Amino acid sequence: MSQYFTIGMAGHIDHGKTTLTKALTGVDTDRLKEEKERNISIEPGFAPFINNEHMEVSIIDVPGHERFIRQMIAGVAGIDMVILVIAADEGVMPQTKEHLDILSLLGIEDGFIVMTKIDRTDEELRDIVIDDTKETMKGTFLEDAPIYMVDSLSNKGVSELREALINTLHQLIKKDQKSSFRLPIDQVFTVKGQGVVVRGTVYDGALKQGESLKILPLDKEVRVRQIQRHHEQKTFVSAGQRTAINISGVSHNSVSRGEVLVADDFYSVSNRIDVAFYPLKDVKYKIKQRQPIKLFIGTSEVMGKLIFYDRNEVKVNDGQEILCQIQLEEEVVVTRGDRYILRKPTPIETMGGGWVIEPEANKHRFGQATIDELMLKKEGSSTDRVESLLKEKLALTREDILKQASISEEEWNEVSADLLKIENGFFVLPSTFNQTKEDIIELLEGFHLRLPMRIGINKAEIISELKHRYPVIMLEDAIKSLHKADEVKVMDQYISLVDETPSLPPQYKVRLENVVKELREQGLEVGYWNELIKQHHIPQDLQSEFYNYLIETNRAYILDDGRLITKYAVDEACSKLEAHTNLEDFTLQIARDALQLTRKNLVPLLELFDRLGYTKRVDNKRKWDGGTGTASH
Repeated sequence: MSQYFTIGMAGHIDHGKTTLTKALTGVDTDRLKEEKERNISIEPGFAPFINNEHMEVSIIDVPGHERFIRQMIAGVAGIDMVILVIAADEGVMPQTKEHLDILSLLGIEDGFIVMTKIDRTDEELRDIVIDDTKETMKGTFLEDAPIYMVDSLSNKGVSELREALINTLHQLIKKDQKSSFRLPIDQVFTVKGQGVVVRGTVYDGALKQGESLKILPLDKEVRVRQIQRHHEQKTFVSAGQRTAINISGVSHNSVSRGEVLVADDFYSVSNRIDVAFYPLKDVKYKIKQRQPIKLFIGTSEVMGKLIFYDRNEVKVNDGQEILCQIQLEEEVVVTRGDRYILRKPTPIETMGGGWVIEPEANKHRFGQATIDELMLKKEGSSTDRVESLLKEKLALTREDILKQASISEEEWNEVSADLLKIENGFFVLPSTFNQTKEDIIELLEGFHLRLPMRIGINKAEIISELKHRYPVIMLEDAIKSLHKADEVKVMDQYISLVDETPSLPPQYKVRLENVVKELREQGLEVGYWNELIKQHHIPQDLQSEFYNYLIETNRAYILDDGRLITKYAVDEACSKLEAHTNLEDFTLQIARDALQLTRKNLVPLLELFDRLGYTKRVDNKRKWDGGTGTASH
C-alpha cells in the first residue's frame, strides 16, 4: 500500500521557494495572476514530487510575505517534513525566523535547510551565511538538519537534494488511515458543469467516491461526486494526500476556508478549548490575561481571548509551558493533539502556539486546582483521560468518549474493558455506578425512617432528588440493578428497601391502633374520618400519612368522600351478600335485605364492590364478576 506525505517549502519572501519547487517537480506553483505579476506567492501552491505505486508525495510552496502569514500557517498545518529555504545572498531574514517559530510550534520534527541562489555569491559570503544559519537553528528541530547548497535555475545541487529527500521520506512514519476522515478546507471554488469543489490536505482517515460527508461547523450534509489528485480522477484519497473534492448538496457561497469536511461525529465543534501554550521567547509585548488573540488552527482563523488560571500576564522571554484556555468568537473543529498558532491582532505579532488538550472545554476557576486538572488531561494516558472525562460527564456513549477523550479505536478496545455499559449504549465508571446505587439506598433508608407508614418512595421522586448529581439514565439503570440484586422492591411506581414494610411510628403506635380498632368496630356504618382522627388526638402531620398507610396496605378502602371502611368489614359484607344471593344477579333491594343498611351506606358500599372488581353493574342489577367468592378477593 502506498504512503502519502506532504513536504512544506517555507522561508522568507523572494528566497527562491517557488523556483526550487519547480526545479524539484517541474511545476510552477504561482498559479494566480497576481502572483505572476508581483512575483510572490499569495496562496499555497501544490506540486507532485513523487507519484508511484509505493509513495505519493506533494510539495507545498507556502507564502513567505508577512501579509500572507495566514496562508502560510494553513499550508504547513498538514505537512510531514519541511524544507526551510534561505537565500545565500541574503541569509536569515525576519520571515525566516517567524516561519521557523511557526514550524516548531506546529510540531514539525523533520526537515532540511536549503541554501538557494548559490551562484550569486562567493564562497566567503556563503560561509558567513552558513554560520549565521547554524546559530539561528540552535535549540530548534532543525539544529542538526543538513544544509544543501543549490541553484534552482542551473539545477546545481538539485539532484542531490531530491535523492536526500526521497531517502528521508522512506523513514517517515506512515499516517493513520483508520481514524475518522477529516479535511480542513483551504480553497473553495466552482467548476462549470461540476459545481462546488473544495481543496485541502487530508489530515486523518480515508475517503471513497460516493460517500456522504458533513461540513463543520456549517453542519451541512454533502455527497462526494468526484475526487481529484494532481488533476487526475481518483476513487480514493487518504491521510497525507492533497486533494480536490467535488461535492453536492451545498452552494458555493455557503462554504468557506476554515471549515472542515468530516465523515462522522468524531470531531468536536467548540468555541472553548483547553490548551498547552508555549509563548515565543522573543515576543515584543507582554501577553496578558484575557487579551484578544487570533487563533490559527488547521485552515481556520478565529478571534478570541486567552484565559490564564495561574497568572495574569506572561513576561517577555518567559518561554515556559502554560496550561490555559482559549475562548473563541466562532466555533472551530478540533480534536486532542491538534496544533495551533496564536497571533496578536494589533500590533501584529506571533505570540506562540501549542496543542489542544481538551477540545470541548468547560469554564474553570482561577487557581491551582484547575492547573492540576489540566495537567492530568495533558499528561494522562488514554485510560486516565477517559476516567477524568467520565468523572466529569458521568455517562457518555462510545462515540462521545472517542471524540471528547480523543482516543483511537485501538485505545478504546483497551479502555472499554474497565467501563460499565448501561442502557441505550451509555458507558460509566463502575465506581460512579456503585456510588449511584449507594446514594439511592441512602435515600431510601432516610425515607423509611422519616415516613415509616409509606410502602415506598415514588420512582419519580428518587430521580428528582438525585438528578442534579447523576444522569437520569444512570439512575434508572441503577434502580434496575438494585432490583435485580434483591436490594430493593419495585411495586408499580413505588420503590422500597427489600426488607422494609410499612409500619406505625412507635411513638404514636397505640393511638393509631386504637383508631383502627374503632374503625373496625364501626363495621359498615362508618362515620367521617376527620371526626374519628380528632377524637384520638393524632398530630396534623401524621393524619394524611396514616390515611394513605391504611389504603396502600389494603387495611382499609375509601368508601366515599371523607369516609374509610376496613377491609375486614368489606370482606364480611361481601361474604354475607354472596351467601344471600347464591352468586346470582341482585338488585339494590336484595342487597339491602341482606346487609340491613341504609341507602347512605349501601350505595357507596356496592360501588366499592364494583371498583374492587367483585361485582359489575348492568342496568339496575349487579352481576358477580366471574362468580367467585370472597376467598379470591
